[in-house]
Amino acid sequence: MLYSIIFTFSLVFLTFYLHFVALRYISTRVFNIKISAYHLVLMIVGLLFLLHILEIGVYSVAYYLLIEVLQVGSLHGQEISTFMEYFYYSAVMFTSLGLGDVYPMGHIRFITGIEALNGLLLISWSASFTFLIMKKFWPLNTET
Repeated sequence: MLYSIIFTFSLVFLTFYLHFVALRYISTRVFNIKISAYHLVLMIVGLLFLLHILEIGVYSVAYYLLIEVLQVGSLHGQEISTFMEYFYYSAVMFTSLGLGDVYPMGHIRFITGIEALNGLLLISWSASFTFLIMKKFWPLNTET
């Protein structure tokens, strides 16, 4: 149980920090690129998407380590044996999709529940950031 708690709060801190650094980088660097506002918004949304993929990947590695190496829990339902399957499980949890074809057993349940909350917060943070960007660069009334 201790491994799960330590891993979980380490992952929450790591993903929050990654998100903060990425948003800070976008806020200070990306706006210097000389492209249209529409392309800038598309680029930022694409970067945020890749950031979420990275964060899901971090959780995927953690699941692999906790289950395969430290053996603090297991996943049941569909067979989980490749990184892509761990990534799939992590994506389902991160997005709070909760399909139910794979379910956790043992102490791994703790990290699974916290990942859903973490994903919800990070996705909301990205949505808020995107809203602010669009408010600044995306005019609602365009005179033609």
